Amino acid sequence: MRQSELQSWENSNQEELNGIKNWIKEFLCSPHPSLGRAGSVCPFTREAINKDTIYFSLEKYFYLDKEIEIKKISSQIGLFKALKVNNHEDYKVIINAYPYLDKSEYIKIELIQNELKPLFVEENLMIGQFYPGCKEKGLWNDNFFPLDSPISLLAIRNMAITDIAFLISTHSFVEKYLQVFGKKGEDFLIKYMERKELYS
Repeated sequence: MRQSELQSWENSNQEELNGIKNWIKEFLCSPHPSLGRAGSVCPFTREAINKDTIYFSLEKYFYLDKEIEIKKISSQIGLFKALKVNNHEDYKVIINAYPYLDKSEYIKIELIQNELKPLFVEENLMIGQFYPGCKEKGLWNDNFFPLDSPISLLAIRNMAITDIAFLISTHSFVEKYLQVFGKKGEDFLIKYMERKELYS
């Protein structure tokens, strides 16, 4: 896959993508009472939209071949790193969208993300799974599920300092996080653990 095969935010006009683009704008770019902090659900997203650094790969099948999809998503690491986004590297995203995926296949989105996560973390990247009913917890509220989306997605982006919530359960992931973010990462990790203890 090449960059020319992806669809940028501004140039993605298919009906299948309009719904998820609306959800991104209305949910991820807005505050939420259960978020546990001030600001939008994902502060990163509004900037990515404004800078047109979100790219879509639209998949129209109903059922996933897990191994084929793992190979495809793995190959996007090189594509992601090569993406030209006018010096806005921190904001680039590739979203693999599966608008027609049967609900019986949602578990495969979870399995693909779990299998690929170590590879992506090693490359200083994150891969996120989104699908209807996803129970991945939010950073500051265990009863908030920000990855519960209208359609299935697998999203690739650079690792961010707030990603410790998605990395804390695996020692090697925490080591990589601290390697990437250094002292700022240590400080954020301490803040995160203190808040988790306060509300546990």
